[in-house]
Amino acid sequence: MDFPSVFKWTIRHRECCVGDLYFINPSGGERYFLRTLLMKVKGAISFEALCTINGVVHDTFKSACITFSLYDSDDKWNAYLEEAIGM
Repeated sequence: MDFPSVFKWTIRHRECCVGDLYFINPSGGERYFLRTLLMKVKGAISFEALCTINGVVHDTFKSACITFSLYDSDDKWNAYLEEAIGM
């Protein structure tokens, strides 16, 4: 099989970065929120730096995502379900 010759090859810059991040289902809990933060926060060098938003260190990745407006809290969905049950 011949290798395609239509591609233009360029050398990648070797910087300190995360290569591949596997898909994680939202039901994966903290792993899902960790992946979400890794995709959004640039230049974090530790888990503490990853969870620090506006000078506040959050205890969980989920609370950091909520503060960073990457995820809505479950309160809204719980209210919707309670309203649907009441109908």
